[in-house]
Amino acid sequence: MTTKTKTKKEVYWRCKKCGDEIYWNTHKSMTYCKCGALGVDGCEFYLRLIGDEKYREEVKRTKK
Repeated sequence: MTTKTKTKKEVYWRCKKCGDEIYWNTHKSMTYCKCGALGVDGCEFYLRLIGDEKYREEVKRTKK
């Protein structure tokens, strides 16, 4: 019998100015990085990003 391991993808948004990373699901609470250039507000139904696109990047991680 083989056991399958489930992997979960996690998405973070990284501020290119200060390096802070914010998890995409903030449970409907706007969260800003420490320099204020990036804001993330999200839940299972939507994602809202605040700030200039050139200062943010999506970071995907796989978690077991």
